[in-house]
Amino acid sequence: MRKIKKEYALVLPGGGTKGAYQVGIWKALNDLGIKINAIAGASIGAINGALFFQDDIDMIVNVYKNIKISDIIEFNQKIDSDKDLFDIANIRNLFKELIEKKGLENTPIKRTIEKYVDIDKIYDSPIDFGIISYDLATKKSVELFKEDIKKEEMVDYILASSCFPIFKSQKIGDKKLLDGGIYDNTPINMLIDKGYKNIIVANIDGIGFNKKVKDKDISLKVLSPTEDLGGIFNFNHKNIAKNILLGYLDTMKSFGEMQGNYYFFSQAEFIKMIKEFSLKNISGLEMAAKLYKMDRYKVYTYQEFLDELYSRYTKSKEKYEEIKRDLKARKVKESIEDIKEGDFIICKAIDLYLDRPTAKKLKILEPYVNAVEALLELEDYMK
Repeated sequence: MRKIKKEYALVLPGGGTKGAYQVGIWKALNDLGIKINAIAGASIGAINGALFFQDDIDMIVNVYKNIKISDIIEFNQKIDSDKDLFDIANIRNLFKELIEKKGLENTPIKRTIEKYVDIDKIYDSPIDFGIISYDLATKKSVELFKEDIKKEEMVDYILASSCFPIFKSQKIGDKKLLDGGIYDNTPINMLIDKGYKNIIVANIDGIGFNKKVKDKDISLKVLSPTEDLGGIFNFNHKNIAKNILLGYLDTMKSFGEMQGNYYFFSQAEFIKMIKEFSLKNISGLEMAAKLYKMDRYKVYTYQEFLDELYSRYTKSKEKYEEIKRDLKARKVKESIEDIKEGDFIICKAIDLYLDRPTAKKLKILEPYVNAVEALLELEDYMK
């Protein structure tokens, strides 16, 4: 693994439980040995930032993988915890609770923060820490770094930053504060104002406003999810675990430690593939693997990937030929629908390609040409 000498400041935007993706990013940055000299967070990003100071990635992963809605929200109405809080299945009861209570209490989040965050570690660390929230009275942001915040008020400011508008406002002194995402969900400018020039943004596509970056003369690296992370209040543990892993894999790929267009390979395994296939054909093989719904959330060896893809392709091809025979014999009328979609569309595309290999403008072929040509290469290779 190559050593990355450049130091970075890290921006952690808000986005609710999608913040699990940032946990994967943090784990990858640690594994890569990338030094972070400052963190600025909004909403869940402020909570994650505080957690990252604990220097215990296993604890953080465990917190996310076991998080329950009762750890975040005091909620009396019946909800489906496997679905996002804003899902149609829950939205009526959410609004009922909001109306009855005139805003939800954030006491459960406070208890969770106090349980897992040692505030002394934040202040003892050489890493800078900034938090953004929104002042209801002035309609302006409150942007503070740890040296501006009394130690006994740090939890309150973290709560204020993560006070999504379904919650009652967080009172600190004579201020009533809400979620920092209302003003700037991606507080890059906080870091720029303090002189930081090399900045990583751990984007999670959260809800909120994003201010224009005030200085373009900086080194900016944005790490964004390559899959939809789900809703901002989705407590489904399988989805959360998946997002942690995706954050890790996407980050490793972004810094060149993993390769692949859609799937993930170590550098060594990808080099093996390049020796046998062109980059164009590798891209086509990955496209075919996606069509065959191969698991994306793993790091493949070269041979594993080819073997699984070839197995899926040959099984699909056998079934496709069976369907064609049924159609020809007029035994299974429904079979024509199977060919129009699912695994068999690529087999149909290969059929058309082999009938007229130079007629690439056939409508059905256009999206699949690379995958078709790559699978034909794979057939030759596996024989």
